Amino acid sequence: MVHIPELGIARKKYGSLLSKKLLPWVTAGLLAPLILVVTSIYGFLAVNHPEGKGILVVEAWIPANSLAESVHVFNSGGYQCLVVVGGPIPEASSISGHSQTYADLAASRLEQLGMNTKRLIKINVPPVSSDRTFTEAVSVKRWLELSGTKVCCVDILTTGVHARKSWILAQCALGHSYRVGIISGPEGRFDPKYWFVSRSGTSLVVRNLAGYVYYKLWTLYYPCS
Repeated sequence: MVHIPELGIARKKYGSLLSKKLLPWVTAGLLAPLILVVTSIYGFLAVNHPEGKGILVVEAWIPANSLAESVHVFNSGGYQCLVVVGGPIPEASSISGHSQTYADLAASRLEQLGMNTKRLIKINVPPVSSDRTFTEAVSVKRWLELSGTKVCCVDILTTGVHARKSWILAQCALGHSYRVGIISGPEGRFDPKYWFVSRSGTSLVVRNLAGYVYYKLWTLYYPCS
């Protein structure tokens, strides 16, 4: 076989040129799925799928803007009552004259916002070291059973990216006796469109995504109600 040096050089040049042309396409192919995940993950976690009737359950720890939104949601829906549920406020335990639980604080703020107190229910939850969201949902079910309240549906209102996790845990705790909806209240700590450039946004999205995956697997291995 006759070796032609010029042919080898030409192949190397052609290969180098081809690699340079392919590099942008390969890079784009790798980045496209990542960009898609980054831009869609907030909407996936901050899910909205309300039933619009029954009772509206508000996670009492949510910030003031989401709490104010709950009054609008209640007044525009066909709900029997608004239920605030929450446990102790750690920093308030030693301060006299302050609300001792998130439910107490949320109920007080809702009254100031003009919420009809006759249709406002407060559920205080005992302190727990973990699974707070699930414990609150279980407390709501217990109240429904003990109070004899007959409803078809339960809508959970929380904030932002916490919604997806709250939804699956509420569905698990409340069981098949109720249709469970979810409402994601407004996020005031960062711009949802650009959560990835915010330290608090990144922390909340990553933490709630991990929590959703964990509890999704958890509900597969442990029987729900």
